[in-house]
Amino acid sequence: MNHKKNWITSAHRGFVEGDLKENCLGAYYNAYLHGAEMIETDARLTSDGVLIVNHDDTVRGYNEKGEAVTYIVAETTAEKICSVILSRDEKWGVQRVPTLEQVLHLAYNTGLLVNIDLKNGYKIAEDVSKLVLKCGMIGKVVYALNGSGMDGINAILKIDPDARFIDRGPTFANTVKDFSERGKRCFCYTWDSCKDEIEAIRKAGCLLALISLNENNFKNTIALHPDMCEYLHTSDFKSIEEEYLKNIKLY
Repeated sequence: MNHKKNWITSAHRGFVEGDLKENCLGAYYNAYLHGAEMIETDARLTSDGVLIVNHDDTVRGYNEKGEAVTYIVAETTAEKICSVILSRDEKWGVQRVPTLEQVLHLAYNTGLLVNIDLKNGYKIAEDVSKLVLKCGMIGKVVYALNGSGMDGINAILKIDPDARFIDRGPTFANTVKDFSERGKRCFCYTWDSCKDEIEAIRKAGCLLALISLNENNFKNTIALHPDMCEYLHTSDFKSIEEEYLKNIKLY
């Protein structure tokens, strides 16, 4: 018997196969094809004020000639950043560094939720939420605050009143202890399944997100009843969850 799950399945930087690279449109669409409800992405600001998607502050890839290139995001224009080729794959074709708007467009047309990591913190909170509004994604985004706390929350709520938020474990739980809607809006994440951390998060009345999941740690993780499961971009979450739900013993 197949049982229903009660957690959000999130694909960290998408789902990669073959030569496909993380944090590209192909990886995000592949996550959708595998049944993810959410994709996790990373927003950074270029020198000319465009929000692009890249985890590190430096982009590494190739130009049209196949030569290796490296650019510091904050010191480089969006045109140059988005020309960088991340991978060439027989199935997915040429994959370049995407803008956040492109990722939100993909999410809108697939019904995916998006977890946006604000790599520049509070500095880009307003710009990101304005782009979310522009792309019709209000209420469909979880903002990773990167330490910007209640300042970030308040700035985003002015534009995205249905926003949800995520940040690091008990530290974030303590930050939002006086936020009346923390039980509905605030995910606290942990990747080591530390009992004390999880108890502190639950005691604070926040939602629990467990990250960096794979086939080796999923069973122990799911026993903790998380509200969000975020998988490594190399983990086939579809097969992991299907196997669990097919074989779960309830009595």
